[in-house]
Amino acid sequence: MKVNVGLVGFGVIGSGVVSLLQEHAPLLKARSGVEIALTRVADIDPDRSRGVELTSAKLSRDYREVLDDPNIDIVVELVGGTTAAYQVVAGALEANKHVVTANKALLYERGAELYAHAKTARREIRFEGSVAGGIPIVKAMAESLVSDRVTTIYGILNGTTNFILTRMIEEQWPFQDALARAKQLGFAEADPTLDINGSDAQHKLYLLASVAFDTMPVKESILREGIESIELLDVLFAKELGYVVKLLGIAKLENQAMSLRVHPTLIPEGCALASVKNEFNAVMLRSDFLGPALFVGRGAGARPTATAVVGDIVDIAEGMLQNREFSASRYTSVCDYPTLASGEIVSRYYLRLATNERPGILATITKILGDEQISISAIHQKEGDEPIPIVILTRTAREQNVRRAAAAIDALDFTRGRTVVLHVEDIDL
Repeated sequence: MKVNVGLVGFGVIGSGVVSLLQEHAPLLKARSGVEIALTRVADIDPDRSRGVELTSAKLSRDYREVLDDPNIDIVVELVGGTTAAYQVVAGALEANKHVVTANKALLYERGAELYAHAKTARREIRFEGSVAGGIPIVKAMAESLVSDRVTTIYGILNGTTNFILTRMIEEQWPFQDALARAKQLGFAEADPTLDINGSDAQHKLYLLASVAFDTMPVKESILREGIESIELLDVLFAKELGYVVKLLGIAKLENQAMSLRVHPTLIPEGCALASVKNEFNAVMLRSDFLGPALFVGRGAGARPTATAVVGDIVDIAEGMLQNREFSASRYTSVCDYPTLASGEIVSRYYLRLATNERPGILATITKILGDEQISISAIHQKEGDEPIPIVILTRTAREQNVRRAAAAIDALDFTRGRTVVLHVEDIDL
């Protein structure tokens, strides 16, 4: 059996997909029983050198030539963005073609309607390459753990921010210096906004939660904070307390409700996620029967992401060989868990205050926290010049209560600067 593939988007990732499909064609056929042929490629700049030559596929500027080709069975969308990419994916489904994409922003913004369209067309949308590069986490949850129920996801989902935080921890570089180094090494884009403000991780967490919990989370309820305001002082305080700061995507299913959040998080320096450094990604799952499981690998780049994209192509091709009935129903609210509002999230917290020296300061602060039902786990006060830093670790409390308490503390006449609020997760693997 032969399955024809059309690729739209011949950039960095697209070049990796072309290389893999051409170099490993005999291996793919031997393992799947299907001849997977790349027959058409479209890109707005067809004349640019990619470092890889097309051996048999036709290259054009117009993506509609891919969609209009009746012989193409699977369309791979790798153009990025949400406008042209939507036209490619929606057009492919209208032409009764399966879709493979690595576009997390598109699926975050318009995934619900595209899944519904795919369900009606009885066609597949696969997106392994959209989350954590080459780590096969979507397939692991959707297939290997199909008999189990995932209840918790902890994810280091962005290599740029992980590199920056690693340099801040290990080299004691300020944020801006670490960001500049990330750009120099190619781990950060010229405009890294979507990485450092947490949006990229938010998109990926949304997709992971949709697979894990069989429903579409409410996007507006996802708490998102980036690392752009992280100070070296807090990274060093965390280290003194036995913690490491990571930008985590966290999704939990508790009491028949979901909570989703992306933010800088203090995690124990001895836990497995704390050892994931630089540009690497990692996803830790907890499920009812398996318990904890950790997946680690490169989260971006042509070759890692290409392995995920081509893996999806092979899965669809094998399904066609087996005459499988295709449907995207898995991602169209099989379950109906509500998504908690961000203010209802429960966590432990790290608070750093800057104050003047004055008797009764701690009594005033602890009363504010007590009035908001926030219990203190530990207090650390540094001696030295004013303003004096006071670090407080809390027990579990509601997000909205902590934010109200921080605002009340900031309004005190002895407070100098805004209270730093970071989340704490006592991960025990």
